[in-house]
Amino acid sequence: MNNPHGDFETGVSKQLLLFSARGPWNDETMKTGVIRMADDISKIKEGTSWGQVSCLYGESIMPPSTFDIFVKQTRIRKSRGLCFLAVVILDTDIMLTIKQQISKCYELAEVPFAFFDNIPDALQAVEQKELTFVRSDAEDFFARFNFSRTT
Repeated sequence: MNNPHGDFETGVSKQLLLFSARGPWNDETMKTGVIRMADDISKIKEGTSWGQVSCLYGESIMPPSTFDIFVKQTRIRKSRGLCFLAVVILDTDIMLTIKQQISKCYELAEVPFAFFDNIPDALQAVEQKELTFVRSDAEDFFARFNFSRTT
């Protein structure tokens, strides 16, 4: 069994799933993340549409087997109400590679998504989707779980 790679935290605020992480990823980390994320998703009332803001730090890329798990789990999240993903990528030298891999996943899973340069812009996009969340809770989450190497 491989050792996990990557660090992450998840949270939820009403109709918004929060995810902050530093890659790279392997199958073990992805499987652990799926379990923890499912626990947070279960806090969102069934039948409710919800969004996700993901802040990714570092080399947040994954090998093919992990990518396949990621696509499958994204499809499951969509079936459970996920209607929009806002993605912020920080503290990396390989942004284009990360964007290409994540875009491919979300396109295969048919989930609307957009990339943002910072968390405030990502949260504003979620507000424009008319999804309910407590902005200060989301800001506090991302401040607490900042995986930047420069902080």
